[in-house]
Amino acid sequence: TCIYALIIMVANRLFKGYDFSDSIYFPILFVIFIILVFGPLKTKVQEFIDNIFFKGKYDYQKTIKNVSSMITSVLDIHEIAKRLMDTVVNAMLVDNCALFLRNSSGSGFINFATRGKYFNQIHSISMTDSSPLVKFMKEHRQPVIKKNLIERTKESEIEKVLSNMNMLYAEIALPLIFENTLNGFIILGEKLSGDLFSAEDLDLLETLASQSSLAIENAQSYKLIDDLNKNLEKKVEERTRALKEALYEKERTQEQLIQSESLAAIGQLVAGTAHELNNPLASTTSLLQSTIEDLSQWDNKNPPDEDLIEDLNFANKELGRARSIVSSLLGLSRQTQTFSEAVNINSVLNDALRVLYNQYKHLDINIVQNFAEDLPEIQGNFANLGQVAINIIQNAIQAVIDKKGTINLSTRFDKDTDTVVFECRDNGPGIPESIRHDIFKPFFTTKEVGKGTGLGLYICHEIIQRHGGTITLEKPEGEGAGFAVKLPVNT
Repeated sequence: TCIYALIIMVANRLFKGYDFSDSIYFPILFVIFIILVFGPLKTKVQEFIDNIFFKGKYDYQKTIKNVSSMITSVLDIHEIAKRLMDTVVNAMLVDNCALFLRNSSGSGFINFATRGKYFNQIHSISMTDSSPLVKFMKEHRQPVIKKNLIERTKESEIEKVLSNMNMLYAEIALPLIFENTLNGFIILGEKLSGDLFSAEDLDLLETLASQSSLAIENAQSYKLIDDLNKNLEKKVEERTRALKEALYEKERTQEQLIQSESLAAIGQLVAGTAHELNNPLASTTSLLQSTIEDLSQWDNKNPPDEDLIEDLNFANKELGRARSIVSSLLGLSRQTQTFSEAVNINSVLNDALRVLYNQYKHLDINIVQNFAEDLPEIQGNFANLGQVAINIIQNAIQAVIDKKGTINLSTRFDKDTDTVVFECRDNGPGIPESIRHDIFKPFFTTKEVGKGTGLGLYICHEIIQRHGGTITLEKPEGEGAGFAVKLPVNT
């Protein structure tokens, strides 16, 4: 009324000669003015008063609403649980809060996250679908308030529900329902202030529960899809690896088959060639032996040259070796052979050097011999071991042919292993680390086409194995390469 009278006085003074109090339009305009101005003004004043005198209430309502809308955009269920628990505990100031979610088997609910002073008491609690509280939430699909249940304690089922809530130190249980299915629930303890939860609190919590249900369902669905993708990627990787291994095995098998067929063909060729060589070797040996016998009966007054006799004897010996080699080639092609000769490795090496002498006598190569005396004999095949010695020494000669080379040959008896050891080391370019494991494989060679078959070291390896020994590529202390052959004395 005062405001109305004041406005009339101001209007009369501004518009002299006109009495606004008698106008029928002025009251109408006044009412419109009050509605337009004082309505919004009242709202602003009320908000100001709430913010000053009820700031806690204003803040927690805003916080709860913010987190409700925010968690629906989060896809990590652990992050959702963290934000949810922290917000409820800090904004509503409760002494206890926990999130229960359905377990992997779908038979009940596990404590997924807990905050508050009763953490130790409830963090390991789980509940089955038959738990009274769970059954109650499934049936009523609304917040379970302990205060309301206490008024119905005469009902036996309500007592069981209350027992569950007491076990969880819960004042309120909020069901998380998605598409008519209970996927979990949130429990809240007492307010730290001791106040009861208001109707406005419950409205906010129901909104929070609804948004949480959606957010948790989205996060679980995302995790399921992500796990399926990872599992699919893992299976694809495993399948790809299996296919690669199968392809590698197939290629290796094919390679072995080709090598086996090649070795078989070479074996047949060697066997045929050996048979062809046996006849002329036998004839030459017979003729040479006859010549030696004739020379031995020569007139003592005019004896033949001793060097000639020595050369003829050596030639006869080498023919015998050739026949032995042919025989060993036949044995190698048949994969059967006897190794019953008493063999002195020093003799094997001396004969090998004599055979190879013409290859290195005009080269700037120094062959150092360090052969052990009184070396025990081994049981084996002299011709076969001669092949091994010739092959290894010949490889060493070829390795140092372009430089002033040195080849060290040595023999010794290893008492610890009861083996005779023959070693050959050169100062050539050596063998690269990348191919060291391939050198004993058939048909593997680093020589140019036509200069090597790739069978030499393979055959050496096979011969030494048949003697019960080992042949290894040693790592040299300096440059070059080294081979060590170990043969057992007692076989």
